Amino acid sequence: MKRNITAGLILAACVTLSGLAQDWYHDRDARYQDEQWRSQVFTEVRSDLDHIWSARGASEKEDARLETTKEELTELQAKLDHGQFDNGTLNDVIDSIRKSANDQRLAPRDRAVLSDDLNRLHDYQLNYKTWKH
Repeated sequence: MKRNITAGLILAACVTLSGLAQDWYHDRDARYQDEQWRSQVFTEVRSDLDHIWSARGASEKEDARLETTKEELTELQAKLDHGQFDNGTLNDVIDSIRKSANDQRLAPRDRAVLSDDLNRLHDYQLNYKTWKH
């Protein structure tokens, strides 16, 4: 009897966590529905990195790379907020996220999110002069 209750609680917890993860992906999709994300592109990408890598531990070297990337995203957002463009730092961020997007240890759905982020960063890189901020 005790074993059945424990198994039921574990199953309920798994279903709840799965539902929360589904909600994050749904919420993320909603954030990108219109063009509002453009003015916060670097904040949105950082949020994606935080979510994806919080679920699984990265190696020490990888964790250092990700922390640097998140700092660069914060700097890029601050520059964007002031109408500045830093292509060199953006290229560094793109290279780092590409490494994460190709990491086979991540779930396919998380790799797809990072690939989508790469596309958005490339779009920004190509169109930053014409996008309204």
